[in-house]
Amino acid sequence: MKILQLTNAASAGIGDLAERRLRESPYFFLKNLRCEFNSGVLILRGGVPYRQLKQFAESIVSRIEGVEEIVNRVEVFDPVTGLISAPAVRNAG
Repeated sequence: MKILQLTNAASAGIGDLAERRLRESPYFFLKNLRCEFNSGVLILRGGVPYRQLKQFAESIVSRIEGVEEIVNRVEVFDPVTGLISAPAVRNAG
């Protein structure tokens, strides 16, 4: 069995395909996520208001041929106050 290496054009095509799949989803906030692909690794970037949407995005792109690993850098934000950048830990003092 011969393993074919993806060319740069094919790599760019996988990133584009991932973004297209997200845009085709019924979830509005997934339509603006960005995808980068290199050597079998797909990186997701952007922001969504719910953790479940972050998981949906990963699930959608995981079915693309050539994607061996997904790095999900999508940030979850509060739709009212903006990005949640710090852990939900409060000082009791």
